[in-house]
Amino acid sequence: MDRAKSLKKRPLKKKIELYHTYYKRSGLYKFLGINLMKLVFMLVGIIVLILVVDQIVDFKQQQDKLQDFVEGHNPLFVFTFFLLTESVLGFIPPDIFMVWGKAKFPEFPYLIVGLLGTLSYIGGINAYFLGVLVRKFPSVERYIQKRNESNFELIEKWGGIVIIMAALFPLPFAMISTIAGIVKYPFRFFLLYGLTRYIRFFLYAVVIFGAIKTFI
Repeated sequence: MDRAKSLKKRPLKKKIELYHTYYKRSGLYKFLGINLMKLVFMLVGIIVLILVVDQIVDFKQQQDKLQDFVEGHNPLFVFTFFLLTESVLGFIPPDIFMVWGKAKFPEFPYLIVGLLGTLSYIGGINAYFLGVLVRKFPSVERYIQKRNESNFELIEKWGGIVIIMAALFPLPFAMISTIAGIVKYPFRFFLLYGLTRYIRFFLYAVVIFGAIKTFI
């Protein structure tokens, strides 16, 4: 925080130079590069997985079974369950819900993606306030800090950039949001940076829906 206050008093060019030097020395650019590669590999992996499954399973013959599966799950229940997972641990990949949404509402799949993105964003807010609540229980806070020491260090070093990275890249968004609440990260900035979660959802949707459309 003291570093941020001192930087405010400096000219813009000097601020940029100082931030660049700090991020370079602290390893941010390397960390970004690694996670960007993970994102690319994950997207490619999704396409490869669909290609492999297409060789094993005849998607067209399975459409009736898929439709029966989709019809058997109430949308309100699915959306509520998704919000719950995004509020606590985020242990279920959102991509599964995207595929379900496309099968359930084929007329407007991207509208469902937007809804899922909104629920994930709200889930992040819930996780943030869960972190605020955790501060009232020192033993629980110490336990979370011990189990997520590396993530605490990331937020301490890079602040809001980590929130953006968690929203976009393969980082635990719910847990990062909870940690942001624990360390008292400014809520207004958390709300702003968390909006990048929508980019992640629509990016994945374009890849997944495009691949599915090719083989179905």
